[in-house]
Amino acid sequence: MKKIGWLFFCFLPALSSFALQIAASFTVLGVLLLKALLPGTFIGEKIAYDRLLWDVTSSLQSQDGQMLLFLIYSITCILIFSVWHTAQFGGDLRLPYDRFAKPGLLLGLIFLIPGLQMISALLTSISASFFPGWMDFYQKLFETAGMTDSNPSILLLLYSVLLGPISEELTFRGVTLSAAQKALPFWAANLFQALLFGVFHLNVIQGIYAVFIGLFLGYICHRGGSVWFSIFVHILFNAWGMLVSLEMSSILFFGLFILLGIFGFVLFYRNTSPAGVNNSHPFSDM
Repeated sequence: MKKIGWLFFCFLPALSSFALQIAASFTVLGVLLLKALLPGTFIGEKIAYDRLLWDVTSSLQSQDGQMLLFLIYSITCILIFSVWHTAQFGGDLRLPYDRFAKPGLLLGLIFLIPGLQMISALLTSISASFFPGWMDFYQKLFETAGMTDSNPSILLLLYSVLLGPISEELTFRGVTLSAAQKALPFWAANLFQALLFGVFHLNVIQGIYAVFIGLFLGYICHRGGSVWFSIFVHILFNAWGMLVSLEMSSILFFGLFILLGIFGFVLFYRNTSPAGVNNSHPFSDM
């Protein structure tokens, strides 16, 4: 496939994800319709159209309805894109236990998270000052999904902390980045997939920091030589956002977490190589 063909191909994973979301929406809609119609059918009761429409719409927009949609979508994504990544690009989805067992590498990935969170919070604050209307939309979106609740549901945690990160990494750092590298040098391919990742979120505020996170995750995946590294960082990043309620109100905390993130990056860098093979650096066993 020529380079220009690969560039057009890069849009296919994101478009496929949108199509899967639509398919999941129709699946959930069908389930909700059956749930609303079956009880009345068994007792011979006819349900008014306006009542049926109201019941189904309300259920679909509820947290449970949204979570059911996201779970179906993410599980389908994981199944499709894991096969796609492996079959077309030779991606190895076996967990690299030997590299994850290295204390220096594992600690490096963990220490990255506070720094990434602080930079994302800073980007969100800056974006909100330029796009206040989009910030309101962003906050309402999170409130509707239940992500601002002090006690998030198990289904929300399952999607946000596990299934969502895995599906997004396979889509963008797996298939999209692999396809982009067929046509572009890594730096350009990484920027391309990160921009698509930002657009995929469909709101300006989240999209801006998603581009930054996407760039970083692309580098982590490339440097580590496995999509599992970016999956691990994405899971930790989302877990922090869901479970840790620490505002960027203290300059001391901000500076401390940025330094911790830099230290984590150094640890990760020293314990990996571009091909994903452990370096023999004197600090590689930290």
